[in-house]
Amino acid sequence: MYEEKIKRAIKKAMKVKEVHLETPDLEGHGDFATNIAMVVAKEEKKNPRDTAKKIKDMLSKDDELSKYISKIEVAGPGFINFWLSEEALISNLEGIIKKDDTSKIASLYKGKKIMIEYAHPNTHKELHIGHLRTLILGESLSRIFEAVGARVFRVNYQGDIGPHVAKSIWGTEKILKAKGLSIEKVDSKYSLIEKAKLLGEGYVKGVGEYEDNKDEIDAINNKIYQKDEKIDAVYQKTRQWSLDYYDLFYKQFATKFDRFYFESEVYEKGKSIVLDNIGKVFEKSEGAIIFDGEKYGLHKRVFITKDGNPTYEAKDMALAPLQLGDFAFDQNIHVVANEQKGYFEVVFKALEIIDPKLKGREFHLSMGMVNLVGKKISSRKGEIQRVNELTDKVKQKLSPLINEKIEKDEKDKVAEKTTIGAIKYSILKVNPKMDVLFDIEKSINFQGNSGPYLQYTHARCKSVIRKLKTKEIVKKVNKINKEEEKILRSFSQYEGVIIDAAKYYSPGIICNYLHDMAQKYNNFYNSNRIIGDEKESFRILVTIACSKILKDGLNLLGIEAPERM
Repeated sequence: MYEEKIKRAIKKAMKVKEVHLETPDLEGHGDFATNIAMVVAKEEKKNPRDTAKKIKDMLSKDDELSKYISKIEVAGPGFINFWLSEEALISNLEGIIKKDDTSKIASLYKGKKIMIEYAHPNTHKELHIGHLRTLILGESLSRIFEAVGARVFRVNYQGDIGPHVAKSIWGTEKILKAKGLSIEKVDSKYSLIEKAKLLGEGYVKGVGEYEDNKDEIDAINNKIYQKDEKIDAVYQKTRQWSLDYYDLFYKQFATKFDRFYFESEVYEKGKSIVLDNIGKVFEKSEGAIIFDGEKYGLHKRVFITKDGNPTYEAKDMALAPLQLGDFAFDQNIHVVANEQKGYFEVVFKALEIIDPKLKGREFHLSMGMVNLVGKKISSRKGEIQRVNELTDKVKQKLSPLINEKIEKDEKDKVAEKTTIGAIKYSILKVNPKMDVLFDIEKSINFQGNSGPYLQYTHARCKSVIRKLKTKEIVKKVNKINKEEEKILRSFSQYEGVIIDAAKYYSPGIICNYLHDMAQKYNNFYNSNRIIGDEKESFRILVTIACSKILKDGLNLLGIEAPERM
Protein backbone atom coordinates (compact mmCIF):
# COMPACT_ATOMS: atom_id res chain seq x y z
CA MET A 1 0.00 0.00 0.00
CA TYR A 2 1.82 3.09 -1.31
CA GLU A 3 0.08 5.50 1.05
CA GLU A 4 1.53 3.71 4.07
CA LYS A 5 4.97 3.53 2.45
CA ILE A 6 4.99 7.30 1.89
CA LYS A 7 3.92 7.88 5.50
CA ARG A 8 6.75 5.67 6.77
CA ALA A 9 9.29 7.56 4.67
CA ILE A 10 8.12 10.92 6.04
CA LYS A 11 8.10 9.65 9.64
CA LYS A 12 11.63 8.35 9.21
CA ALA A 13 12.89 11.60 7.67
CA MET A 14 11.18 13.99 10.10
CA LYS A 15 11.13 11.87 13.27
CA VAL A 16 7.37 12.44 13.71
CA LYS A 17 4.75 10.00 15.00
CA GLU A 18 1.75 11.00 12.89
CA VAL A 19 1.49 11.92 9.22
CA HIS A 20 -1.76 12.80 7.49
CA LEU A 21 -1.93 11.87 3.80
CA GLU A 22 -4.87 12.61 1.54
CA THR A 23 -5.89 12.36 -2.09
CA PRO A 24 -5.98 15.84 -3.69
CA ASP A 25 -9.39 16.90 -4.96
CA LEU A 26 -7.96 18.38 -8.15
CA GLU A 27 -6.26 16.38 -10.86
CA GLY A 28 -2.71 17.48 -11.49
CA HIS A 29 -1.99 17.85 -7.78
CA GLY A 30 -0.52 14.39 -7.43
CA ASP A 31 -1.80 11.05 -6.19
CA PHE A 32 -1.20 11.91 -2.53
CA ALA A 33 -0.57 15.09 -0.55
CA THR A 34 0.47 15.91 3.01
CA ASN A 35 0.35 18.98 5.24
CA ILE A 36 3.15 17.72 7.50
CA ALA A 37 5.35 20.71 6.64
CA MET A 38 2.74 23.13 7.97
CA VAL A 39 2.34 21.08 11.15
CA VAL A 40 6.10 20.98 11.77
CA ALA A 41 6.62 24.63 10.81
CA LYS A 42 3.94 25.76 13.25
CA GLU A 43 5.66 23.90 16.10
CA GLU A 44 9.09 25.22 15.14
CA LYS A 45 7.76 28.71 14.25
CA LYS A 46 9.25 28.59 10.76
CA ASN A 47 8.05 29.31 7.24
CA PRO A 48 5.95 26.31 6.08
CA ARG A 49 7.08 26.51 2.43
CA ASP A 50 10.72 26.50 3.49
CA THR A 51 10.01 23.50 5.71
CA ALA A 52 8.19 21.79 2.84
CA LYS A 53 11.16 22.33 0.52
CA LYS A 54 13.49 20.89 3.16
CA ILE A 55 11.28 17.78 3.53
CA LYS A 56 11.06 17.42 -0.25
CA ASP A 57 14.86 17.49 -0.58
CA MET A 58 15.22 14.85 2.13
CA LEU A 59 12.60 12.57 0.55
CA SER A 60 14.11 13.00 -2.93
CA LYS A 61 17.27 11.33 -1.62
CA ASP A 62 15.34 8.32 -0.29
CA ASP A 63 16.30 5.46 -2.62
CA GLU A 64 13.43 3.26 -1.43
CA LEU A 65 10.84 6.00 -2.05
CA SER A 66 12.21 6.67 -5.54
CA LYS A 67 11.30 3.11 -6.53
CA TYR A 68 7.61 4.05 -6.67
CA ILE A 69 7.47 7.87 -6.57
CA SER A 70 8.32 9.68 -9.81
CA LYS A 71 7.81 13.27 -8.67
CA ILE A 72 7.55 15.30 -5.45
CA GLU A 73 6.44 18.94 -5.50
CA VAL A 74 5.75 21.71 -2.99
CA ALA A 75 2.41 23.47 -3.54
CA GLY A 76 0.45 26.32 -2.02
CA PRO A 77 1.33 27.40 1.52
CA GLY A 78 3.34 24.25 2.18
CA PHE A 79 1.62 21.13 0.88
CA ILE A 80 3.82 18.34 -0.48
CA ASN A 81 2.40 16.41 -3.44
CA PHE A 82 3.50 12.95 -4.58
CA TRP A 83 3.12 11.23 -7.97
CA LEU A 84 3.35 7.47 -8.32
CA SER A 85 5.63 6.20 -11.05
CA GLU A 86 4.35 4.31 -14.06
CA GLU A 87 5.98 1.17 -12.70
CA ALA A 88 4.13 1.59 -9.41
CA LEU A 89 0.82 2.08 -11.22
CA ILE A 90 1.33 -1.12 -13.22
CA SER A 91 2.42 -3.01 -10.11
CA ASN A 92 -0.71 -1.83 -8.29
CA LEU A 93 -2.86 -2.94 -11.23
CA GLU A 94 -1.34 -6.42 -11.11
CA GLY A 95 -1.89 -6.52 -7.33
CA ILE A 96 -5.60 -5.81 -7.78
CA ILE A 97 -5.90 -8.61 -10.35
CA LYS A 98 -4.24 -11.11 -8.00
CA LYS A 99 -6.35 -10.25 -4.94
CA ASP A 100 -9.44 -12.32 -4.26
CA ASP A 101 -11.09 -9.37 -2.52
CA THR A 102 -9.78 -5.87 -3.17
CA SER A 103 -11.78 -4.41 -0.26
CA LYS A 104 -10.02 -6.37 2.51
CA ILE A 105 -7.55 -4.12 4.33
CA ALA A 106 -7.35 -5.90 7.69
CA SER A 107 -4.97 -3.59 9.52
CA LEU A 108 -6.39 -0.26 10.63
CA TYR A 109 -8.91 -1.70 13.12
CA LYS A 110 -7.36 -5.13 13.56
CA GLY A 111 -8.28 -6.52 16.97
CA LYS A 112 -10.97 -3.89 17.54
CA LYS A 113 -14.53 -4.85 18.41
CA ILE A 114 -17.11 -2.47 17.00
CA MET A 115 -20.81 -2.67 17.75
CA ILE A 116 -23.08 -0.89 15.29
CA GLU A 117 -26.60 -0.33 16.55
CA TYR A 118 -28.96 0.57 13.73
CA ALA A 119 -32.40 0.20 12.17
CA HIS A 120 -34.37 0.68 15.46
CA PRO A 121 -37.90 0.60 14.00
CA ASN A 122 -40.42 0.88 16.82
CA THR A 123 -43.06 -1.81 16.69
CA HIS A 124 -46.66 -0.88 15.91
CA LYS A 125 -45.54 1.58 13.23
CA GLU A 126 -44.88 1.34 9.50
CA LEU A 127 -41.42 1.48 7.97
CA HIS A 128 -40.99 4.71 6.03
CA ILE A 129 -38.21 6.42 4.10
CA GLY A 130 -36.85 8.02 7.28
CA HIS A 131 -36.16 4.59 8.78
CA LEU A 132 -34.29 3.54 5.67
CA ARG A 133 -31.31 5.77 6.31
CA THR A 134 -30.28 4.17 9.59
CA LEU A 135 -30.88 0.71 8.09
CA ILE A 136 -28.82 1.40 4.97
CA LEU A 137 -26.10 3.44 6.70
CA GLY A 138 -25.68 0.96 9.54
CA GLU A 139 -25.23 -2.01 7.21
CA SER A 140 -22.73 -0.16 5.02
CA LEU A 141 -20.67 0.96 8.01
CA SER A 142 -20.66 -2.62 9.29
CA ARG A 143 -19.16 -3.81 6.01
CA ILE A 144 -16.62 -0.99 5.92
CA PHE A 145 -15.38 -1.67 9.45
CA GLU A 146 -15.10 -5.36 8.63
CA ALA A 147 -13.00 -4.41 5.58
CA VAL A 148 -10.48 -2.56 7.75
CA GLY A 149 -10.08 -5.44 10.17
CA ALA A 150 -12.63 -4.85 12.93
CA ARG A 151 -14.83 -7.53 14.39
CA VAL A 152 -18.30 -6.08 13.92
CA PHE A 153 -21.47 -6.80 15.88
CA ARG A 154 -24.70 -5.74 14.19
CA VAL A 155 -27.46 -5.07 16.72
CA ASN A 156 -30.96 -3.66 16.53
CA TYR A 157 -32.63 -1.95 19.51
CA GLN A 158 -36.39 -1.59 19.13
CA GLY A 159 -39.05 0.23 21.06
CA ASP A 160 -41.71 -2.41 21.63
CA ILE A 161 -43.25 -0.95 24.77
CA GLY A 162 -44.34 2.52 25.82
CA PRO A 163 -46.87 5.24 24.94
CA HIS A 164 -46.53 4.81 21.16
CA VAL A 165 -47.57 1.15 21.47
CA ALA A 166 -50.56 2.02 23.63
CA LYS A 167 -51.69 4.67 21.15
CA SER A 168 -51.39 2.23 18.25
CA ILE A 169 -53.29 -0.57 20.00
CA TRP A 170 -56.03 1.79 21.17
CA GLY A 171 -56.43 3.30 17.68
CA THR A 172 -56.26 -0.06 15.94
CA GLU A 173 -58.99 -1.54 18.13
CA LYS A 174 -61.22 1.48 17.44
CA ILE A 175 -60.70 1.09 13.66
CA LEU A 176 -61.43 -2.66 13.80
CA LYS A 177 -64.54 -2.15 15.89
CA ALA A 178 -65.88 0.37 13.36
CA LYS A 179 -65.28 -2.16 10.56
CA GLY A 180 -66.73 -5.07 12.49
CA LEU A 181 -63.38 -6.89 12.45
CA SER A 182 -61.34 -8.66 15.11
CA ILE A 183 -57.62 -9.07 15.75
CA GLU A 184 -57.99 -12.80 15.03
CA LYS A 185 -59.61 -12.23 11.63
CA VAL A 186 -56.98 -9.69 10.62
CA ASP A 187 -54.26 -12.11 11.73
CA SER A 188 -55.56 -14.86 9.44
CA LYS A 189 -56.66 -12.80 6.42
CA TYR A 190 -54.34 -9.78 6.12
CA SER A 191 -50.83 -9.74 4.60
CA LEU A 192 -47.91 -8.42 6.64
CA ILE A 193 -47.96 -5.17 4.66
CA GLU A 194 -51.69 -4.76 5.35
CA LYS A 195 -51.25 -5.52 9.07
CA ALA A 196 -48.47 -2.96 9.34
CA LYS A 197 -50.59 -0.37 7.55
CA LEU A 198 -53.45 -1.04 9.96
CA LEU A 199 -51.15 -0.52 12.98
CA GLY A 200 -49.82 2.64 11.38
CA GLU A 201 -53.33 4.00 10.94
CA GLY A 202 -54.10 3.01 14.51
CA TYR A 203 -51.04 4.93 15.72
CA VAL A 204 -52.08 8.06 13.81
CA LYS A 205 -55.58 7.80 15.30
CA GLY A 206 -54.16 7.30 18.79
CA VAL A 207 -51.87 10.32 18.48
CA GLY A 208 -54.59 12.52 17.03
CA GLU A 209 -57.18 11.63 19.67
CA TYR A 210 -54.86 11.21 22.64
CA GLU A 211 -55.83 14.36 24.54
CA ASP A 212 -59.52 13.43 24.47
CA ASN A 213 -58.81 9.81 25.48
CA LYS A 214 -55.72 10.25 27.64
CA ASP A 215 -56.90 8.21 30.61
CA GLU A 216 -57.99 5.29 28.44
CA ILE A 217 -54.73 5.18 26.43
CA ASP A 218 -52.53 5.67 29.51
CA ALA A 219 -54.37 2.79 31.17
CA ILE A 220 -53.46 0.55 28.23
CA ASN A 221 -49.84 1.65 28.57
CA ASN A 222 -49.78 0.80 32.28
CA LYS A 223 -51.45 -2.57 31.68
CA ILE A 224 -48.81 -3.49 29.08
CA TYR A 225 -46.07 -2.71 31.58
CA GLN A 226 -47.94 -4.72 34.21
CA LYS A 227 -48.39 -7.61 31.74
CA ASP A 228 -52.14 -7.57 32.24
CA GLU A 229 -53.42 -10.86 30.81
CA LYS A 230 -56.18 -9.38 28.66
CA ILE A 231 -54.15 -6.66 26.94
CA ASP A 232 -50.98 -8.78 26.78
CA ALA A 233 -52.52 -11.18 24.23
CA VAL A 234 -53.32 -8.27 21.86
CA TYR A 235 -49.92 -6.70 22.53
CA GLN A 236 -47.96 -9.87 21.77
CA LYS A 237 -49.93 -10.55 18.59
CA THR A 238 -49.58 -7.05 17.15
CA ARG A 239 -45.92 -6.87 18.22
CA GLN A 240 -45.20 -10.00 16.20
CA TRP A 241 -46.95 -8.50 13.18
CA SER A 242 -44.44 -5.67 13.28
CA LEU A 243 -41.39 -7.88 13.74
CA ASP A 244 -42.38 -10.18 10.85
CA TYR A 245 -43.09 -7.13 8.69
CA TYR A 246 -39.64 -5.63 9.40
CA ASP A 247 -37.99 -8.93 8.50
CA LEU A 248 -39.27 -8.50 4.94
CA PHE A 249 -37.20 -5.34 4.55
CA TYR A 250 -34.11 -6.61 6.36
CA LYS A 251 -33.96 -9.36 3.74
CA GLN A 252 -34.76 -7.06 0.83
CA PHE A 253 -32.05 -4.58 1.86
CA ALA A 254 -29.50 -7.34 2.60
CA THR A 255 -28.92 -6.66 6.26
CA LYS A 256 -28.69 -8.97 9.24
CA PHE A 257 -28.31 -8.73 13.00
CA ASP A 258 -26.30 -10.62 15.60
CA ARG A 259 -28.76 -9.62 18.32
CA PHE A 260 -32.14 -7.94 18.63
CA TYR A 261 -32.62 -5.91 21.82
CA PHE A 262 -36.03 -4.69 22.98
CA GLU A 263 -37.18 -2.06 25.43
CA SER A 264 -39.45 -4.70 26.97
CA GLU A 265 -36.39 -6.71 28.11
CA VAL A 266 -34.55 -3.80 29.76
CA TYR A 267 -37.23 -1.56 31.25
CA GLU A 268 -37.42 -3.32 34.62
CA LYS A 269 -33.66 -3.46 35.08
CA GLY A 270 -33.32 0.12 33.85
CA LYS A 271 -35.87 1.32 36.38
CA SER A 272 -34.07 -0.59 39.13
CA ILE A 273 -30.71 1.00 38.22
CA VAL A 274 -32.22 4.48 38.35
CA LEU A 275 -33.89 3.87 41.70
CA ASP A 276 -30.66 2.42 43.13
CA ASN A 277 -28.78 5.57 42.15
CA ILE A 278 -31.14 8.22 43.54
CA GLY A 279 -29.02 10.71 45.42
CA LYS A 280 -25.87 9.64 43.58
CA VAL A 281 -26.78 10.21 39.95
CA PHE A 282 -30.52 10.89 39.89
CA GLU A 283 -32.87 12.97 42.01
CA LYS A 284 -36.58 13.34 42.70
CA SER A 285 -38.42 16.24 41.10
CA GLU A 286 -42.17 16.89 41.27
CA GLY A 287 -42.97 13.20 41.66
CA ALA A 288 -40.64 12.06 38.86
CA ILE A 289 -37.02 10.88 38.89
CA ILE A 290 -34.68 13.02 36.79
CA PHE A 291 -31.04 13.42 35.81
CA ASP A 292 -29.92 17.02 36.29
CA GLY A 293 -27.75 17.42 33.23
CA GLU A 294 -27.42 21.16 33.86
CA LYS A 295 -24.66 20.30 36.35
CA TYR A 296 -22.63 19.11 33.36
CA GLY A 297 -23.59 21.78 30.84
CA LEU A 298 -26.41 19.63 29.42
CA HIS A 299 -30.11 19.63 30.30
CA LYS A 300 -32.51 17.89 32.68
CA ARG A 301 -34.32 14.75 31.57
CA VAL A 302 -36.95 12.54 33.18
CA PHE A 303 -35.88 8.91 33.72
CA ILE A 304 -38.95 7.67 35.65
CA THR A 305 -42.35 9.33 35.21
CA LYS A 306 -44.80 10.31 37.92
CA ASP A 307 -46.72 7.13 37.07
CA GLY A 308 -43.62 5.11 37.94
CA ASN A 309 -42.88 4.05 34.36
CA PRO A 310 -39.29 4.13 33.05
CA THR A 311 -38.61 6.41 30.09
CA TYR A 312 -36.35 5.69 27.10
CA GLU A 313 -33.51 7.15 29.16
CA ALA A 314 -33.97 4.71 32.03
CA LYS A 315 -34.09 1.76 29.67
CA ASP A 316 -30.73 2.80 28.22
CA MET A 317 -29.21 2.50 31.70
CA ALA A 318 -29.78 -1.26 31.46
CA LEU A 319 -29.21 -1.62 27.71
CA ALA A 320 -25.60 -0.36 27.66
CA PRO A 321 -24.20 -2.78 30.28
CA LEU A 322 -26.24 -5.63 28.75
CA GLN A 323 -24.71 -4.96 25.32
CA LEU A 324 -21.20 -4.63 26.77
CA GLY A 325 -21.65 -7.91 28.61
CA ASP A 326 -22.86 -9.66 25.46
CA PHE A 327 -20.17 -8.41 23.09
CA ALA A 328 -17.38 -6.63 25.04
CA PHE A 329 -17.10 -3.92 22.39
CA ASP A 330 -14.47 -1.18 22.18
CA GLN A 331 -16.97 1.20 20.64
CA ASN A 332 -20.74 1.19 20.18
CA ILE A 333 -21.88 3.34 17.27
CA HIS A 334 -25.53 4.39 17.59
CA VAL A 335 -26.79 5.31 14.10
CA VAL A 336 -29.64 7.61 15.09
CA ALA A 337 -31.11 10.87 13.79
CA ASN A 338 -29.53 14.16 14.84
CA GLU A 339 -32.71 15.23 16.62
CA GLN A 340 -31.61 12.84 19.41
CA LYS A 341 -28.25 14.56 19.93
CA GLY A 342 -29.22 16.10 23.26
CA TYR A 343 -30.78 12.84 24.40
CA PHE A 344 -27.57 10.86 23.86
CA GLU A 345 -25.41 13.49 25.51
CA VAL A 346 -27.43 13.14 28.72
CA VAL A 347 -27.67 9.34 28.53
CA PHE A 348 -23.93 8.90 27.93
CA LYS A 349 -23.09 11.21 30.82
CA ALA A 350 -25.40 9.33 33.21
CA LEU A 351 -23.97 5.99 32.06
CA GLU A 352 -20.34 6.94 32.60
CA ILE A 353 -21.10 8.23 36.10
CA ILE A 354 -22.82 4.95 36.99
CA ASP A 355 -20.19 2.78 35.31
CA PRO A 356 -16.86 4.51 34.43
CA LYS A 357 -15.80 1.65 32.12
CA LEU A 358 -18.49 2.79 29.66
CA LYS A 359 -16.83 6.20 29.29
CA GLY A 360 -15.69 6.78 25.71
CA ARG A 361 -17.22 3.55 24.40
CA GLU A 362 -20.60 4.95 23.39
CA PHE A 363 -20.78 7.11 20.24
CA HIS A 364 -23.78 8.74 18.59
CA LEU A 365 -23.45 9.03 14.81
CA SER A 366 -25.72 12.03 14.45
CA MET A 367 -27.61 11.37 11.24
CA GLY A 368 -29.50 13.89 9.10
CA MET A 369 -33.12 13.48 8.11
CA VAL A 370 -34.55 12.08 4.85
CA ASN A 371 -37.27 13.72 2.81
CA LEU A 372 -38.75 12.89 -0.57
CA VAL A 373 -38.86 15.55 -3.28
CA GLY A 374 -42.38 16.98 -3.32
CA LYS A 375 -43.60 15.16 -0.19
CA LYS A 376 -43.71 16.11 3.50
CA ILE A 377 -42.97 13.35 6.01
CA SER A 378 -44.78 13.06 9.35
CA SER A 379 -45.51 9.65 10.89
CA ARG A 380 -47.65 11.27 13.58
CA LYS A 381 -49.97 12.66 10.91
CA GLY A 382 -49.76 9.60 8.71
CA GLU A 383 -47.96 11.59 5.99
CA ILE A 384 -45.24 9.06 5.15
CA GLN A 385 -43.55 7.45 2.19
CA ARG A 386 -43.82 3.75 2.92
CA VAL A 387 -40.76 1.71 2.00
CA ASN A 388 -42.72 -0.84 -0.05
CA GLU A 389 -44.38 1.98 -2.00
CA LEU A 390 -41.02 3.66 -2.61
CA THR A 391 -39.38 0.48 -3.91
CA ASP A 392 -42.39 -0.13 -6.19
CA LYS A 393 -42.11 3.39 -7.65
CA VAL A 394 -38.38 3.13 -8.27
CA LYS A 395 -38.67 -0.34 -9.82
CA GLN A 396 -41.50 0.80 -12.07
CA LYS A 397 -39.29 3.54 -13.50
CA LEU A 398 -36.16 1.40 -13.74
CA SER A 399 -37.57 -1.73 -15.37
CA PRO A 400 -38.04 -0.21 -18.87
CA LEU A 401 -34.38 0.90 -18.87
CA ILE A 402 -33.01 -2.64 -18.52
CA ASN A 403 -31.81 -4.40 -21.69
CA GLU A 404 -34.78 -6.06 -23.39
CA LYS A 405 -32.57 -8.94 -24.60
CA ILE A 406 -32.15 -10.21 -21.05
CA GLU A 407 -34.48 -13.10 -20.22
CA LYS A 408 -37.46 -12.26 -18.00
CA ASP A 409 -36.30 -14.08 -14.85
CA GLU A 410 -32.90 -12.43 -14.98
CA LYS A 411 -34.46 -9.08 -15.89
CA ASP A 412 -36.64 -9.23 -12.77
CA LYS A 413 -33.57 -9.92 -10.64
CA VAL A 414 -31.67 -7.06 -12.26
CA ALA A 415 -34.63 -4.75 -11.69
CA GLU A 416 -34.63 -5.65 -7.99
CA LYS A 417 -30.86 -5.18 -7.66
CA THR A 418 -30.88 -1.81 -9.43
CA THR A 419 -33.91 -0.66 -7.42
CA ILE A 420 -32.13 -1.34 -4.13
CA GLY A 421 -28.92 0.10 -5.59
CA ALA A 422 -30.69 3.31 -6.60
CA ILE A 423 -32.22 3.81 -3.15
CA LYS A 424 -29.12 2.89 -1.14
CA TYR A 425 -26.71 4.94 -3.20
CA SER A 426 -28.91 8.06 -3.14
CA ILE A 427 -28.85 7.93 0.66
CA LEU A 428 -25.24 6.86 1.18
CA LYS A 429 -23.65 9.39 -1.17
CA VAL A 430 -24.70 12.19 1.19
CA ASN A 431 -22.59 12.89 4.29
CA PRO A 432 -24.38 11.13 7.19
CA LYS A 433 -24.65 14.39 9.14
CA MET A 434 -26.48 16.17 6.31
CA ASP A 435 -30.14 15.87 5.33
CA VAL A 436 -31.06 13.82 2.26
CA LEU A 437 -33.61 15.00 -0.30
CA PHE A 438 -34.47 11.81 -2.15
CA ASP A 439 -35.19 12.38 -5.85
CA ILE A 440 -36.48 9.29 -7.67
CA GLU A 441 -35.57 10.61 -11.13
CA LYS A 442 -31.97 11.34 -10.12
CA SER A 443 -31.67 8.04 -8.27
CA ILE A 444 -32.24 6.03 -11.49
CA ASN A 445 -30.21 8.21 -13.88
CA PHE A 446 -27.90 5.88 -15.84
CA GLN A 447 -25.69 8.86 -16.75
CA GLY A 448 -25.56 10.60 -13.37
CA ASN A 449 -24.14 10.09 -9.90
CA SER A 450 -26.35 7.12 -9.12
CA GLY A 451 -26.22 3.48 -8.09
CA PRO A 452 -27.53 2.24 -11.48
CA TYR A 453 -24.75 4.20 -13.25
CA LEU A 454 -22.11 2.31 -11.28
CA GLN A 455 -23.95 -0.99 -11.74
CA TYR A 456 -24.16 -0.32 -15.48
CA THR A 457 -20.43 0.45 -15.66
CA HIS A 458 -19.71 -2.86 -13.91
CA ALA A 459 -21.95 -4.68 -16.40
CA ARG A 460 -20.12 -2.92 -19.24
CA CYS A 461 -16.78 -4.17 -17.88
CA LYS A 462 -18.13 -7.71 -17.68
CA SER A 463 -19.43 -7.48 -21.23
CA VAL A 464 -15.94 -6.53 -22.45
CA ILE A 465 -14.34 -9.37 -20.50
CA ARG A 466 -16.79 -11.92 -21.96
CA LYS A 467 -15.66 -10.94 -25.47
CA LEU A 468 -12.08 -12.02 -24.76
CA LYS A 469 -11.36 -15.10 -26.86
CA THR A 470 -8.57 -16.46 -24.66
CA LYS A 471 -8.35 -16.57 -20.88
CA GLU A 472 -4.59 -16.07 -20.95
CA ILE A 473 -3.74 -12.40 -20.55
CA VAL A 474 -0.20 -11.25 -21.32
CA LYS A 475 0.72 -8.18 -19.27
CA LYS A 476 2.49 -6.05 -21.84
CA VAL A 477 2.40 -2.25 -21.99
CA ASN A 478 4.26 -0.14 -24.54
CA LYS A 479 3.12 3.32 -23.53
CA ILE A 480 0.32 4.45 -21.23
CA ASN A 481 -1.93 7.12 -22.71
CA LYS A 482 -3.81 9.86 -20.88
CA GLU A 483 -7.06 7.94 -20.28
CA GLU A 484 -5.17 4.85 -19.13
CA GLU A 485 -3.03 6.85 -16.74
CA LYS A 486 -6.04 8.51 -15.14
CA ILE A 487 -7.82 5.25 -14.43
CA LEU A 488 -4.62 3.65 -13.09
CA ARG A 489 -4.07 6.56 -10.72
CA SER A 490 -7.67 6.18 -9.59
CA PHE A 491 -7.07 2.49 -8.80
CA SER A 492 -4.15 3.42 -6.52
CA GLN A 493 -6.43 5.47 -4.27
CA TYR A 494 -8.98 2.77 -3.44
CA GLU A 495 -7.51 1.37 -0.23
CA GLY A 496 -7.06 4.86 1.23
CA VAL A 497 -10.67 5.66 0.36
CA ILE A 498 -11.95 2.70 2.42
CA ILE A 499 -9.79 3.73 5.37
CA ASP A 500 -11.12 7.30 5.21
CA ALA A 501 -14.69 6.01 5.02
CA ALA A 502 -14.09 4.12 8.28
CA LYS A 503 -12.30 7.01 9.98
CA TYR A 504 -15.05 9.50 9.16
CA TYR A 505 -18.03 7.11 9.41
CA SER A 506 -18.94 8.11 5.87
CA PRO A 507 -19.75 5.63 3.07
CA GLY A 508 -20.23 8.71 0.87
CA ILE A 509 -16.44 8.86 0.49
CA ILE A 510 -16.62 5.48 -1.26
CA CYS A 511 -19.59 6.66 -3.36
CA ASN A 512 -17.71 9.72 -4.61
CA TYR A 513 -14.63 7.65 -5.40
CA LEU A 514 -16.55 4.96 -7.30
CA HIS A 515 -18.43 7.55 -9.34
CA ASP A 516 -15.22 9.34 -10.26
CA MET A 517 -13.50 6.05 -11.14
CA ALA A 518 -16.47 4.91 -13.23
CA GLN A 519 -16.37 8.16 -15.17
CA LYS A 520 -12.66 7.68 -15.82
CA TYR A 521 -13.24 4.12 -17.02
CA ASN A 522 -16.07 5.16 -19.33
CA ASN A 523 -13.86 7.90 -20.80
CA PHE A 524 -11.13 5.28 -21.28
CA TYR A 525 -13.69 2.88 -22.85
CA ASN A 526 -15.03 5.52 -25.24
CA SER A 527 -11.57 6.74 -26.30
CA ASN A 528 -9.78 3.43 -26.78
CA ARG A 529 -10.32 0.22 -28.67
CA ILE A 530 -9.97 -2.70 -26.27
CA ILE A 531 -10.63 -6.02 -28.03
CA GLY A 532 -8.43 -6.45 -31.10
CA ASP A 533 -5.98 -3.67 -30.26
CA GLU A 534 -2.26 -4.30 -29.82
CA LYS A 535 -2.72 -3.25 -26.18
CA GLU A 536 -5.68 -5.59 -25.74
CA SER A 537 -4.11 -7.62 -22.91
CA PHE A 538 -3.27 -4.52 -20.87
CA ARG A 539 -6.64 -2.89 -21.44
CA ILE A 540 -8.41 -6.08 -20.45
CA LEU A 541 -6.43 -5.99 -17.19
CA VAL A 542 -7.62 -2.43 -16.65
CA THR A 543 -11.19 -3.55 -17.30
CA ILE A 544 -10.91 -6.52 -14.94
CA ALA A 545 -9.47 -4.31 -12.19
CA CYS A 546 -12.24 -1.77 -12.67
CA SER A 547 -14.91 -4.46 -12.46
CA LYS A 548 -13.36 -5.89 -9.27
CA ILE A 549 -13.15 -2.53 -7.53
CA LEU A 550 -16.69 -1.61 -8.59
CA LYS A 551 -18.07 -4.92 -7.34
CA ASP A 552 -16.20 -4.73 -4.03
CA GLY A 553 -16.90 -1.04 -3.53
CA LEU A 554 -20.61 -1.49 -4.22
CA ASN A 555 -20.62 -4.45 -1.84
CA LEU A 556 -19.29 -2.17 0.92
CA LEU A 557 -22.34 0.00 0.23
CA GLY A 558 -24.59 -3.06 0.43
CA ILE A 559 -25.29 -2.96 -3.32
CA GLU A 560 -25.10 -5.92 -5.69
CA ALA A 561 -23.33 -5.60 -9.06
CA PRO A 562 -25.23 -7.36 -11.90
CA GLU A 563 -23.13 -8.81 -14.73
CA ARG A 564 -25.71 -7.88 -17.36
CA MET A 565 -27.94 -4.83 -17.64
